Amino acid sequence: MQNQFIQGRSFGDPGVLSVQSEELGQPDEGQLLLRHTAIGVNFIDILQRRGELASDLPYRLGLEAAGEVLSVGTGVQGFSQGDRIVYAGGPMGAYAKARLLPAARAVRLPDHVDDRTAAAVFFKGLTADYLVHRLRPISPDDAVLFTAAAGGVGQLAVPMLKEVGATVIGTVGSPGKVEAARQVGCDHVLVLPISAEEGVARIKDWTGGRGVAIAYDSVGRDTFDMSLGALSRFGLLVSYGWSSGDVDPVPLARLRQMGSLYVTRPTIADYTASRDDLTAGAERVFDALKKNIIRPRIHAELPLSEAGHAHRMIEDRSTQGSVLLTTEGKDGEA
Repeated sequence: MQNQFIQGRSFGDPGVLSVQSEELGQPDEGQLLLRHTAIGVNFIDILQRRGELASDLPYRLGLEAAGEVLSVGTGVQGFSQGDRIVYAGGPMGAYAKARLLPAARAVRLPDHVDDRTAAAVFFKGLTADYLVHRLRPISPDDAVLFTAAAGGVGQLAVPMLKEVGATVIGTVGSPGKVEAARQVGCDHVLVLPISAEEGVARIKDWTGGRGVAIAYDSVGRDTFDMSLGALSRFGLLVSYGWSSGDVDPVPLARLRQMGSLYVTRPTIADYTASRDDLTAGAERVFDALKKNIIRPRIHAELPLSEAGHAHRMIEDRSTQGSVLLTTEGKDGEA
């Protein structure tokens, strides 16, 4: 079948992306041939386009999409032609009208989750799920810090944290996002930028001097010292992103001096590496949607050919919700 996909032939601004065509064959053993209906755009796609993640040239983008199974390769069990599926986490190549995908990465969609919702929340939802449910047990009297609380992952993780009883202190990048953070469940909100010392002082004040049991930090360099300083004794810092740049190495002696602290740098690839972990996480995300614990927020839907524009929207920090690409645009648009 004839297929169109987005390719980058160099690293740089969104203008390096272009629409390309190819002929897709039938799936090999263990593969599915998919037709995409909705494609999720994530910040990691932007990092790859900029060249901040290792990648060969030319490259394809996209880690997340929902769609329909067109054909099933030999040896594949659990999928049939016509099934609605979603996947997240790779391999890269979701910015396409169709693709071949290892069947082990796909998950069948339940009837109560439509394709747009799936593409809007699956990658971020799986991330929120392992952050909340798999790193460390959270007690109802725990306080946690969540940076970028109004961002894509934050909008899903904060309600999950509230569901297990945590007090959530969120950070946002502008006063205009304070209300969005409160709407998803934050008990207290810090507006950045703020000095590490002032941020820690306010967090300690809100927690009666204890600090937080867990600090979830996706910002990186700009917030790392605050996140570390806000921890209570035996606290855990979860560094899972670096939107402001990567952090410098932390001397182990510093963790000892600050209260026998823990630091981890997790990835969704490790937490969904096994089929059992992937499907269990997916079921928790689908269940949270069914119970209205989490809700999809879609900021914009653009045709596949406007992938560069979708990147600009996210880089401008003008979005409040997911940006999706659809396969309804005219062929060959630039």
